[in-house]
Amino acid sequence: MSLRVFTAIDLTSQVIRSVQAFQRKLAEQVPPILRWTKAEQLHITLKFVAALQENHLPPIISDLSHALQDQPCFPLNFQEAGVFPHLRSPRILWIGLQSSDALQTLFRINESIFKEYGYAPEKRPFQAHITIGRFKNDCTFNDLQMFRNVFSSLQKRFKTMQKVDHLTLYESTLTPHGPLYKIRDTITFQA
Repeated sequence: MSLRVFTAIDLTSQVIRSVQAFQRKLAEQVPPILRWTKAEQLHITLKFVAALQENHLPPIISDLSHALQDQPCFPLNFQEAGVFPHLRSPRILWIGLQSSDALQTLFRINESIFKEYGYAPEKRPFQAHITIGRFKNDCTFNDLQMFRNVFSSLQKRFKTMQKVDHLTLYESTLTPHGPLYKIRDTITFQA
């Protein structure tokens, strides 16, 4: 049996409130062309595996725990919003993070451990972000133009920070109402 799993950095309630305020501000000013990410689904994904063999889960958790046993807590600085892949044809609306050595190290450890069990490393460069919305497929040119105009005035206004003190491994189950996340393990960092 296989599992959909991912490792993530959880967000503090203060960061989630800031994201929700940003979502509301945009929603008030743009056409309804976005499906907003729910608060309980906001996180920063480090590694996603769509089909993890269930028997690999315990040793991967053990290896992550061992590799991160001396990981100190570190700050994350969130800064401005963006879209993937680009503003001409956006699909994902996100909040970005200032890169840091600690964050890059955490990403590399995740990639390395999953690779040891045969899971392919991410091909794209790591760009830490929070997905806060997904664009609907039926966006008109005028709707997108209105979004671009509003977005250009708001995208640099998102700034907040938090301390990262743990890594969470989630199992994700797809449902007709969106994914459901179940915590499989939490690895706490050094204070």
